[in-house]
Amino acid sequence: MTDFTVLKQKLATGQVLEPGTSEYSKAVFIGNLNYRMTMPALVVQARSVKDVENTNGGHSYMGYCLNEGGIVLDLSGMKACSIDKGKMTVTMEGGATWKDVYNKFKDPTLIAIGGQCPGVGVSGFTLGGGISPFSRQYGLGCDNVLEMTIVTYEGKVVTVSKNEQDEKRRGLFWALCGGGGGNFGVTVKMTCNIHKLKDPNGTVVCGEISWNLPQQKGDFDKAVEAFNKSKCPEDLTIDMIWSHGKKSQLTGGMTVIYNGGLDAAKKAIKYLLDLKPALHNLEPMKWTDWVRKSEGWEPFSQAYHHHASFIFAEGKITQELNTKISDIVAEASRLVGITDQDGPDDPKCFFLWDHMGAATSRLDARATPFYWRQGHYASEIKLLWKNPDQGPKMMAFFVKCYKVLGPYAIEQKAAYLNYIDGGINNWQEAYYGKNYHRLQVKTEWDPKNFFRNLQSIQPLSQDSTSYDKDIVLPVSEGVEGSEQPQIKKVEALWEKYAPLATPTLLGSPKTEEEVYKRDAEIRREILNE
Repeated sequence: MTDFTVLKQKLATGQVLEPGTSEYSKAVFIGNLNYRMTMPALVVQARSVKDVENTNGGHSYMGYCLNEGGIVLDLSGMKACSIDKGKMTVTMEGGATWKDVYNKFKDPTLIAIGGQCPGVGVSGFTLGGGISPFSRQYGLGCDNVLEMTIVTYEGKVVTVSKNEQDEKRRGLFWALCGGGGGNFGVTVKMTCNIHKLKDPNGTVVCGEISWNLPQQKGDFDKAVEAFNKSKCPEDLTIDMIWSHGKKSQLTGGMTVIYNGGLDAAKKAIKYLLDLKPALHNLEPMKWTDWVRKSEGWEPFSQAYHHHASFIFAEGKITQELNTKISDIVAEASRLVGITDQDGPDDPKCFFLWDHMGAATSRLDARATPFYWRQGHYASEIKLLWKNPDQGPKMMAFFVKCYKVLGPYAIEQKAAYLNYIDGGINNWQEAYYGKNYHRLQVKTEWDPKNFFRNLQSIQPLSQDSTSYDKDIVLPVSEGVEGSEQPQIKKVEALWEKYAPLATPTLLGSPKTEEEVYKRDAEIRREILNE
């Protein structure tokens, strides 16, 4: 067993949390029961960069996700944010969420390129590319980064910026702008561009339009076909979703965010409104009031979930693909067993995309690690279910999704890193295209592969010489069972962890405190076995 005595001595009392306490359970909480009972040996709650420097033991890896028997570095105590209106920049600490950042914007006409869900971490969002409702006008989150500060595996603080002259440091900055978290070091601070909204009062037009399926299939199909053939103005973002609602009603809909006034927004989507949607509720508002709630991640969540990701090019949402997506969602609704109540923690399924293009497509594919610049629709299909025994059927369904929808993705493989999908075998190319080898600048900054996970960038072996060769990609090393297909690795994790935290075992807590107390009790039982 690893001795963490020295680490505990370096940090203040209360900063090091161990399994079996409510504080630990709160720090490691994730809503997905497939992984909730993953058991890090320690959680270190950092309050400063110095604390991060001190947490560099070398006995196990640490990162933003959970791990078994290692260290999780909790940066939630480092969430300071400052805005410089003169330079039009925002500087954020590594533990900040978008809610922390948005609350700092007192001028409603200014925005950062962040996500619709305010609980998402700034670092993870940006390091993974960062598709925002305003990316069509102002680029991806990673396109707006000016400077980043990380702490390396050796505990060294390194700051790199957009204008680096040194080749090694320039390579690190490039890699951080879309190369994914948990690869090169711990991101403790970043500075990014901010932008001014078109409306002088800082309002945007937001809302939903949707059609009931199959009752309005004809009108919905016409809407999808018309959208697919149209050229959206860059001020218009339309995220599509195939899902369901009360009384098990299947739906096909669009989430609209328009950077401008209501009249202009209605004019831009008139051709869709003319097709008689069952719901349309566009209205001007402050854009942070429009929140996409990510179900299945709240403290009271008692669901298992998984998703698969695909990126489609402009003009590829044909009638053929629309039909296959609609059929897939209908099949998924039967598989998970959607309910008439459609409560927050009931079984669910949906297929959605985040709309990009316009400004995101103006950069070259090699300008950042985000390779799929011709992509317009970064999509995911997600299922939530309640019974751990359903895991094998769910994975078989996702295998079917890869076969049915994968051929329509760019180069038959493109996927979005922030919709990270553990089941993708050739994830190196699916996420990074031809940019993966350049990301192996990791060799310079983490040669021992201290920061690693199931789909992390691998350092070059000693006999490798280039960061940018179009050669056959290696199977990920440094993870147990690397010879197995990725799906088998994910299934093994489900088999291990899913039975440990079932809805029956978790009970019916009434408060968040009761949620974490019960979680701690279960962990103590596991440790005592």
